[in-house]
Amino acid sequence: MQVRDLRVVLVGAGHRARTTYLPWLATPPPHPGTRARPVAVLDPDPTALTTALAALPQGQPVLTARPEDLDQVLAVTRPDLLIVASPDATHTPHVLTALAHGVSVLVEKPLTTTVVDAARILAAEQEAAGRARVLAAHNLRFTALHTRVGRLLADGAIGSVIGGHFDYTLNPGHGLAYFSRWHRRRADSGGLEITKAVHHLDLLAWWLGTTPTAVTARARRVFWPAGTPGVPPDADIDDSIHALVEYGPVPVHYSLTASSPTEGYTCTLHGTRGRATVTYDAHLGDPAIRLQFTDPARAETTEVLAREEGRHGGADARMLAALPSAVLGSGPGFATALEAAHAVTTGATLTQSAAAGHRLPVPDPRDSP
Repeated sequence: MQVRDLRVVLVGAGHRARTTYLPWLATPPPHPGTRARPVAVLDPDPTALTTALAALPQGQPVLTARPEDLDQVLAVTRPDLLIVASPDATHTPHVLTALAHGVSVLVEKPLTTTVVDAARILAAEQEAAGRARVLAAHNLRFTALHTRVGRLLADGAIGSVIGGHFDYTLNPGHGLAYFSRWHRRRADSGGLEITKAVHHLDLLAWWLGTTPTAVTARARRVFWPAGTPGVPPDADIDDSIHALVEYGPVPVHYSLTASSPTEGYTCTLHGTRGRATVTYDAHLGDPAIRLQFTDPARAETTEVLAREEGRHGGADARMLAALPSAVLGSGPGFATALEAAHAVTTGATLTQSAAAGHRLPVPDPRDSP
């Protein structure tokens, strides 16, 4: 069988690249036909570039450059795919540059950090007219747990969903990381409402098959105030977020707490025929889906799914295995640019509603200036 090289440029050689994308680029794929081959890595830090090169197969030419040289690098290397793993607020120019070259993009979540930039990306993808596409790395879509929940809901296991609760918690070590690294500045990350919550907002929209229409939110900083050891004085994001997110007629209570004894979530969805409760601990035990029914003749069930190995509960490995086919136009599973843009606009509205103190509509990124 002839093996096709998928030529890949990576921008951003930080933590996410080191733990996910560089190992993928350095490892032969478990599927025939397509082999990802790195042709360039871009990062502003020379040390990060040196580390990235050391992690890649030796003997293959790989360009290194600064992110501001991306336009020139794409012209020289002519890749099939750009992976954007740089800090959140830098995503937009990289995505726009790739689309202008007709190069498809896998962009780390969040797609970007503002409603305006989300609209710019959608417009640029439309202008690319099928020559290139944007895939969003909303990796939670790829776990066996979340795929199973989506199938149960689509099959009407609890009837039509009429409301729900989604409560996500970070353990103290993970919570502090958001306040000690670059995420701590809202201008760089959009705050936890975007850099973290878009994971969950996208998951809910995917499960419900719709997009949010309005948000009523409250947010404040409780656990990681100024003066806390390890928290620089320029940290300006919130660590406790509570919201009512309206998915059309379906209200979902959402919360994100950045310091808790456990890390993971509980999601309860109420339907016309029963209730589904999804429990996931990021570090311990197996995830489970509990179904309870209003029909007394139906016994409740609890489906326990074996914990998957690998980062993010096996999600990263599944996502990367599906990536070559998706780039070539035939792979399902990835969030589209529009779906990722809706997650960003919802997260941005969480912030705006909390600041305003009242309910706000979620803008459609296709209508934003």
